Amino acid sequence: MLPQPDFTGDPIPAYLASLAGPAPLTGPLADDLDTDIAIVGAGFAGLSAALHLAEAGIRATLIDARAIGWGASGRAFGQMAPATKLSLQELEGLLGTERAARLDAAAAQGPSLVFDLVHRYHMAAAPTTSGTLVAAHAPRKVAALRRSGQALQKRGFPVHILEGPEAQALIGSEAYELAILDERGGSVNPLGFAWGLARAAIEHGVVIHTDTPIHALRRNSTRWLLETRQGPIVRARMVIVTANAFAGRLLPELRRTIIPMRAWQAVSAPLPARLAASILPSRQTLNDTQRMPSGIRVHADGCLQVGVDGPLFSRDGAVHLAKLNKRLARLFPSIAPHLQWRETWGGWADMTADNVPHLHKLAPDLFVGVGFGGRGVAMATSMGRDLALLAQAVPETALGYPLSEPKALWYHAIARPLVTALAMRYRIEDQWDAWRFDRRRGSMSHA
Repeated sequence: MLPQPDFTGDPIPAYLASLAGPAPLTGPLADDLDTDIAIVGAGFAGLSAALHLAEAGIRATLIDARAIGWGASGRAFGQMAPATKLSLQELEGLLGTERAARLDAAAAQGPSLVFDLVHRYHMAAAPTTSGTLVAAHAPRKVAALRRSGQALQKRGFPVHILEGPEAQALIGSEAYELAILDERGGSVNPLGFAWGLARAAIEHGVVIHTDTPIHALRRNSTRWLLETRQGPIVRARMVIVTANAFAGRLLPELRRTIIPMRAWQAVSAPLPARLAASILPSRQTLNDTQRMPSGIRVHADGCLQVGVDGPLFSRDGAVHLAKLNKRLARLFPSIAPHLQWRETWGGWADMTADNVPHLHKLAPDLFVGVGFGGRGVAMATSMGRDLALLAQAVPETALGYPLSEPKALWYHAIARPLVTALAMRYRIEDQWDAWRFDRRRGSMSHA
């Protein structure tokens, strides 16, 4: 069995914190507590559930082992793609037509939900509504990406297929022949959004206790009992668990359903103003079709934030900054002399085998949201809203995220070597594509 991620190390990224305003004031639970609904996990899903319950006049108690947004929510790239990682057709094959349509619609509406909350509660989350870009990093990826864009256009979405100079102008790079712009997406400062959700929830009467690890969850004849490491016990009619990659620590039945994996980010010192203005000038986020992390965004202060490859299952070890530098120099040739990395950070993402999030009912009045796999800003927020609806006895068919039974992964015990081998293959494929790109560029320059 994969070892469960630990809670040590990993300070909240200083750069994101510097842009997010002051953190909400919270503290640990000191005495036993009775509450109607207890929510475990103060990330996007838990905070969203608490806020939406409070807006409906239902006050919940939110508990986290560390600080608000300490987990994946405060370390994310901040991009909001209006879709799951699977196409609608792939979702239909996995879930059936009706359930797939609900999940697809929930994912599509996720960014607008986030933007609405940010603006309604005046959050210091630096929202950017100019869309998201996906580019074909190699000629062999162009046709498939074009088909994906055409399929979205046929469904009536505001999606643009950009070719040649049009794509290159919007990205600020001559490296891409084709890109897709989806106007529905965007980005936020993820930590600022998490702290903004917390402030809004507190203003609505939600009680948040941080630095309060829950080490056991059991039920008596009428209530759930949440035992804290410090000693106090929380008694609740209903429990919602949104601990994501850490959920398996509290709920053993989930340990074999997800694969906790590390995701890494790097942020640069501010680039020269002219250079920063030339990269993604309309401030979309960019991902391309290479296999390993490829996300790029430019913040308002000219700092570059980039997804970077690194250790998949450990906090120890160096991220691959040298490889990142080569990639960025390939995309933006004038950037090399100006790249100085001011901070790197990582966090645990809760990956699922089918690449979709799951909403589970594990027992009467015990609900879990898990499996966002790196797309949690929008999807976890909308799942939090669904969890709040479940707590109000809304029918399951009215939810965007259909209820599902936890399914143990048969290969979970050997997931680490399998994923490690797959990542090595992906790295080789990406390096091969990079070599072919450099060779083609060299031949064109000598033509």
